[in-house]
Amino acid sequence: MSKLTRFSVPEIAAGLNQPFSVAHVAYVDDLMVGVYICEGGLPQHKHLDVDELFWVYEGAMHLESEYGGVHLGPGDVTVVPKGTQHRTTSAGGATVILLRCGFLPDRKNGKRRLYAVEERGLARVNLPARGQALVAPFCFESLTHVEDSIIQIARGSGRWPMELPVAHDRMLYVVGGGLTVRTVRARLRLEPGDFTVVPRGSFYHLYTAENSLLVRLTRTAP
Repeated sequence: MSKLTRFSVPEIAAGLNQPFSVAHVAYVDDLMVGVYICEGGLPQHKHLDVDELFWVYEGAMHLESEYGGVHLGPGDVTVVPKGTQHRTTSAGGATVILLRCGFLPDRKNGKRRLYAVEERGLARVNLPARGQALVAPFCFESLTHVEDSIIQIARGSGRWPMELPVAHDRMLYVVGGGLTVRTVRARLRLEPGDFTVVPRGSFYHLYTAENSLLVRLTRTAP
């Protein structure tokens, strides 16, 4: 069983000193987790093979697309579907978590998309606001999809129900509070802005400080 690794978004961002520099830091199955600095503007472009999830950690950015624009601030998430013309801009700079397929994306069963087919605008989800609306503790609520995975959010205090092994990796991110993750061979403490990837096939327990808010990235199928 692999050990758990702590990834700190602010620590990773501190090592990036050029506009639009990116650090690819982890994989969750075939999804690559990156941290990048959005500062200035990029030209319009599109990706035929991958959706892109933009998650602002700090600062603010504007995302323009053929569906219109969306402004993103701290805790905001949006997904740009594959085949969609888009560009990102930021006047004051933003630290952004980026999720997209990083393993042979052009071989994913003919899912390429030459043109955008969605008719609605880009949806913006604010994680802290959705967390405030949660009622039942320890119950992950689904927010948005990226490729074959889903972003979920949950709130709770103390010991969470034990997670049974699944056939895929899971990413756990702390929005607020504090989290301790325990597996058979590892114990890891996470603070806000930290995340870890629990390897497939792992039994694990979660322990959180009072009223902690967590995000989980997991496959849509168990």
